[in-house]
Amino acid sequence: MKNEDKIVELLAESLRKQDRQEEILSQNTEILSELVKGQKELIDQFHRMNDHLLTRQEKLEDRIARLEDKVFKG
Repeated sequence: MKNEDKIVELLAESLRKQDRQEEILSQNTEILSELVKGQKELIDQFHRMNDHLLTRQEKLEDRIARLEDKVFKG
């Protein structure tokens, strides 16, 4: 009986450790999901800012071209 009790105790401890590992894994999965969500938001903000800057640059290039036409061709 002594060995059986020890085996049961070891199995119970093993199951507790497995439960704890699953809990930690679940928490890490949630944290990773939040990190991915934040990263996607940052990427979206970057693209919006980049689009805005490109639009402003195009407007400036158009304005420069019009001014050059007036100065040099006008």
